[in-house]
Amino acid sequence: MVGIYSSCSPLHDKSGTFNYSNLIKKYRGHFEITALVLEAVKDNGATRFSILKHASTNCAQINKYLQFLTEIGFIKVNLKEGQALYRTSEKGLEFLRQYNILLEMLFNAYVQNKQANIVCQAAIANSTNQKAVQHAL
Repeated sequence: MVGIYSSCSPLHDKSGTFNYSNLIKKYRGHFEITALVLEAVKDNGATRFSILKHASTNCAQINKYLQFLTEIGFIKVNLKEGQALYRTSEKGLEFLRQYNILLEMLFNAYVQNKQANIVCQAAIANSTNQKAVQHAL
């Protein structure tokens, strides 16, 4: 997904893949796991095992997600040499685009809020220092 969001986003690495390390939390939600599964199969298709490794889940979870994503049309299944290869459909790619846009919006809001808090804290510290100087005089 190299494109408009890959070069300017702090959440993307150089290949255009999201870098989730900035948003690490203890538990992952359904949307995050769905996005990881779709990312794993978006380019050349992937086997169940490679999806399992990419999404860092267990077999039961992968089976559940693959079945669900196939049923709703986010993933297509092709048989190649007797092995199932999963590939993201257009519908799945659209979900990934929208998911990535929402993640960026959340991250940007977080960064802006954090910067505003730093400016506010600096202003308070400056004000406190000025009062201390005036008091000393």
